[in-house]
Amino acid sequence: MACTAIAGWVGTTGDPVPVAAGIFLAFLLLFPVGLWAGTDAELTSGELHRVHNTRHPFRTTRLWCFLIVGNGLLALFLILSNAVWTLVPLLLVACTAGVLSLSAGRRERQQLREALARPELTGPKVIGIRSPEQVPPGWSPVLVHRIDRGMFDMLVDYRILVDGDRVGTLGPGQTLVLGLPPGPHSVQGGLGRLTNTPVPFTVEPDAAVHFTVEPASPDRRANADRRSRPGEYFRLVRVPPR
Repeated sequence: MACTAIAGWVGTTGDPVPVAAGIFLAFLLLFPVGLWAGTDAELTSGELHRVHNTRHPFRTTRLWCFLIVGNGLLALFLILSNAVWTLVPLLLVACTAGVLSLSAGRRERQQLREALARPELTGPKVIGIRSPEQVPPGWSPVLVHRIDRGMFDMLVDYRILVDGDRVGTLGPGQTLVLGLPPGPHSVQGGLGRLTNTPVPFTVEPDAAVHFTVEPASPDRRANADRRSRPGEYFRLVRVPPR
């Protein structure tokens, strides 16, 4: 749309477009394109609520796709007819965004198919409960509390895995409650490719187990750790019950 408007203005007024304008606009658009295309396409209900129920930016409707294609062809025609070559970088970035939208949509559908194809739980577990009192007799409640770090990661939910099964998600300051039978188990945090080494623990009959989960690094080092040590991102600590 920016290419169409600028190229149309050049054709009407005859004013040239500086080369720096097209390059600057291209880099300005490329940053959010790369940022959003690289994020995990799966959003939980809590994440959707915190971003005002918006959808993934690259999940477009057919009408939106039609508008993108129509504007792209019109922009290309105006650029060629008016010889506004400085807008070519911006148009290329816009076309890249369209290609990435198809890739993100395909990835999201593939994740959904994989989630539906595999069983939710591979062992005995009680999930979806709100209180330790709801755990069956002889089993033990396991509580995982997420430490609220404020603005640092307020928009995302942590995925909690027990014995390799995803048992729930945690928003800032929330506590996940589940029931497990006595015996050895393991717990792990996850967010996209970010995770941690599974933390082993043993469940005793009718004895509650408490964990806290948070990013392992200080705020200023978190972004570097995302790239260098994705398998050590979370810190899960077992705490004594109160």
